Amino acid sequence: MENRILEKDEWKHALDELWRKMEGKEIRIEVEALNIGDQIEAEHVELKGLSYDPKDDVVQIWVGPLDHMIHHPQKIMLAVERGRLIAIDITDKDGEQHLIKPLEAVEV
Repeated sequence: MENRILEKDEWKHALDELWRKMEGKEIRIEVEALNIGDQIEAEHVELKGLSYDPKDDVVQIWVGPLDHMIHHPQKIMLAVERGRLIAIDITDKDGEQHLIKPLEAVEV
């Protein structure tokens, strides 16, 4: 598996491209934090939007009724295996990891 850390100036474009490839696909959102442990935020939900807003410094993930927001992300990493996206791993300012995992193959 290859882990690719995105430079901050790539975030907007990269997430826009990933959204185009993943739109309508089912995903899982997991949050891993020391104080709460690993939590599944949403599972088997259709991705409706994925973006980074540099002005407000926030990543937004829309999945129907849920709007998962990650304020002041510090790192965005793509986990890729054999040309397929395994997860988008976003670390926020508090060190919490937000994992967006497609439930079906997404070529990257």
